[in-house]
Amino acid sequence: MIVLWIGLPFLSFLIQFIDPGELEGMPISFLVSILVSSIGGTLSAIMLSTSIVSEKNRHVYVLFLIRPVKRSSLILAKYLAVYLCLIVAVAISLSIGLIVDGFTSRLSENFLNITFEYLIMGFSSMSITCSIGILFGVVISSVPVAAILSVYLGSQLSSLIILPVFFLEGLDPVILSLALGIPISIIVIGIDISLFNRQQF
Repeated sequence: MIVLWIGLPFLSFLIQFIDPGELEGMPISFLVSILVSSIGGTLSAIMLSTSIVSEKNRHVYVLFLIRPVKRSSLILAKYLAVYLCLIVAVAISLSIGLIVDGFTSRLSENFLNITFEYLIMGFSSMSITCSIGILFGVVISSVPVAAILSVYLGSQLSSLIILPVFFLEGLDPVILSLALGIPISIIVIGIDISLFNRQQF
């Protein structure tokens, strides 16, 4: 997670060197919110899936069978720890993007609204991606396969919450992303816990 806390803000700092003509007046903070949530969500899903698979392969969870720790607590703790650290990384990156925008005068009238919308959509997408990463970690027993599926399927499935906004006009992207992101994450985490509870260690 320290890599995310350093890497994602560094990425947002590097984005300022993009030719302003290529951005067509787009604020840096807007671009940062899209890129960071996408990259951060994918990296978090990989980290979650590969760590669970490697812990299963090393029989780490056998130690928890003799302790009064619920399996659901393990899954929820992993999800919350990674997701909250990811939110911190995105907040740091976005702050850097806003500072750069302030110094370069790229701020438009409604830049905060646009950035907020994409940030909420990004948080919903990251939540789904993290829960899918846990699913791959619980179901799969190969670290490379879990990583590959997290990269390709995890990020693709989480982008589904954004698609209706492009096809149906008049939808509020914030409400839609929250209405889809929260229930989908809860359902997938519920499936994760159920499958994890059934596994033999």
